[in-house]
Amino acid sequence: MTALQAYDILAISQDADFKEIKKQYRRLMHRVHPDSAAFDTGEYLYTAQEINEAYETLRRADRETDAHAQKRSSRNSSEGKKQSQTASQTAWHAKYGQSPRNAEMGWDAPKNTGAYTRRKIFHKVEDMDGTMIGVVAIAEGKYLWKPEEDFSLFLKSILECSERLLAEIDERNGMSRQAQIRLRFQAELAYLLAQQFIDGAESMEELLTPVDAGKDAETYYIPAMLEAGGTTVGLRTGMILYPAGVRAHRLYLKTRTGKEAGYLSFRDDRLYHIVIPLLEQKRAQVKIEVSRKQDRKNTSGKSKYKNIDFWMRIPRETTGTFPESIDLKIENLLKQYESR
Repeated sequence: MTALQAYDILAISQDADFKEIKKQYRRLMHRVHPDSAAFDTGEYLYTAQEINEAYETLRRADRETDAHAQKRSSRNSSEGKKQSQTASQTAWHAKYGQSPRNAEMGWDAPKNTGAYTRRKIFHKVEDMDGTMIGVVAIAEGKYLWKPEEDFSLFLKSILECSERLLAEIDERNGMSRQAQIRLRFQAELAYLLAQQFIDGAESMEELLTPVDAGKDAETYYIPAMLEAGGTTVGLRTGMILYPAGVRAHRLYLKTRTGKEAGYLSFRDDRLYHIVIPLLEQKRAQVKIEVSRKQDRKNTSGKSKYKNIDFWMRIPRETTGTFPESIDLKIENLLKQYESR
């Protein structure tokens, strides 16, 4: 896809800066998503896949422009280094049909310097036809996740971190734990590590538009679903639900009388790694109601699903901060693994 095609799909001027492009991308994705309250394609003919591809095209172009500008402004690089970089980029382009975003160019996401360990930033490599042919590590450090980083690749980097930390313990002790034990510890370790690389308050602001932006906090509306263990009989539209607690990293809900109703489910998987940790850390407040708008398949009294209106209030003071207790939890988990 060319840049001109991308601008046309996103219905935005070629003079727009990347911040405007990002806003338009989110606006269009919200508009074409069938589960969105704003769903209304009207005369807009493009799909979510085409919107994503257009956004990725302009995002790559923006990064390459920034990289070239930095090179032009730098007076400390030797001519030999410049020639080497050019040769390297030419070879990459000849092989993959695109310019590299490698560690030499840098990764511009902010860092959590207090994170327990470093992680790799992975990037999908495409051929000239846009077909994904592999994944490469383009940087390594204590970088926070940003929406520009494919979330599946972010999770890949976290799983690799957890695997590496456990492997170091096995190597140090000259032994290997049973696969079942190792996987159980790796899953919990990955969940903790992810919290050190996601700024919940900042990420929420990047993914959603607040319905109320006060001086001290921002409130977000998040469409969600209730997955009931049995049936949803007795759950009326407009009924207020309350948090019953977090178990196995799921938020369970209860009625006013204390009866457990089920657990919360999100349409955007990324929100699991933002909302649940914020609640576990007691860094947010919520209001939950059974939605007045239900899908047809959920109108039956025997249905195990209900649409939920979920509001989350996040104090601004949480932005850019990470609980020190996460480091302690990671250390304790690693000690438990070593003692097995």
